[in-house]
Parts: sequence; structure tokens; C-alpha cells
Amino acid sequence: MPDQYRADLAAYYEEEARRESRLALQGRRVDLNASFVEMLATEGRTSVVDFGSGPGRDGEEFVAAGHRYVGLDLAHGNGVLALGRGLQVVHGSIDAPPFRLGTFDAGWSMSTLMHLPAAQMAVALDAMVATLRPGAPMVVSLWGTPGDDIDEFIDDDTLEGQRRLFSLRTVEQNRSIAASCATIESEEIWDVGPDRWNYQVFWLRSAAPSGAVGSVS
Repeated sequence: MPDQYRADLAAYYEEEARRESRLALQGRRVDLNASFVEMLATEGRTSVVDFGSGPGRDGEEFVAAGHRYVGLDLAHGNGVLALGRGLQVVHGSIDAPPFRLGTFDAGWSMSTLMHLPAAQMAVALDAMVATLRPGAPMVVSLWGTPGDDIDEFIDDDTLEGQRRLFSLRTVEQNRSIAASCATIESEEIWDVGPDRWNYQVFWLRSAAPSGAVGSVS
């Protein structure tokens, strides 16, 4: 990830953590989380990594179902908040996750990859998939655009004094990137945002991983 984008994102989410303003899991995300938890139970999977986890709100459902949950987030403050609720969130970046190859049974990433430029999404997603065991499921969801091309802009309105990149891509663009890193088993498009936004949900399956991505389990 380009250094300035990383620095901006880290600062933004450190401030969000300081304010403790992240909302609890809600809406269709609740059902999506429940469906994935059910899949993990059916397949006998016991561990899940959450990329761009924030303070681990989604992790509460995984832990309640008996799974070993580890979140990964750019903001150290989110790890502190998660620890206060008995959850583990590691400080780090999704494009260089600090985990051994093939560590986890499953992966989860909500509303994270749209903060990377298009050229960096494949790099990050490949690194994320490499932390999973062969054949592991992963759900990746991100905001996108129903238009014909990338809509890229800097959000400097949501938190005063903070900036973060949004790179909204079409479902065709994100599908192509996802398919280069894993098998797409299904996808969903939720038209729940403003006119230029939609929410894209990809159910992926990892192949045999290649290349090391870190050394901490």
C-alpha cells in the first residue's frame, strides 16, 4: 500500500478508535455473519482471521460460536478496544499480514479493500489468501460502484481533520481481481448505499497458497 494512503488510514482509524465510534454489527451484515458462522460449523473449521477488523465487532459472533478469532487492523487503538472485550486484534496491514503461511481455517473481510487503490487490491488479497489453509472459505465484502469505471476520492468529511481513500470499483472489476487470487463460489450485490455506491459480497475459496507472508502465528 502506498505510504501516504497507509498513514492516512492509520490516522483515521486511530481517531475513530479514540472516539469509540465504530457501530455494532447491524443490518444485512448480521445475516451474512450468521451464514458464514454456519458454514464454518458445517465444514468443521475452528479458526478465522478478520482482515481490517476494526475493534473486532464481527469477532463477537465468531467467538460466541466457539471459533478462534484473530483480527488484523492498522490502528493500534482498535486492538486495545478489542482486548477490553476479550478479543484478539493484531496491529498490522492486510497487504503484509504478520501470520505464517496457511495459518487459518477461514477468512473474513468487511468494508476494507475499497480503501486500497485498484492496483493494490490484488496484492493485498493475495497476501490475505496466503494466510489461509488450502480450500479455506473467505468472505470479502466491499463498497463499490454500479457505474462503468472506478470512482476514486478522498473522504475528508466523516472525521474532522482525517483523510481516507475510497476506490470504488465495479463488480466486474472486483470480480476479476478476486478471481485472480481465489475461486469465487458465489457473489451478492446489495444496493444499499447512495446512488454511486453498492455493496459487493464475494464468497471465495482458497487454493494451495504460495509464498511466505510473515512469521507470527
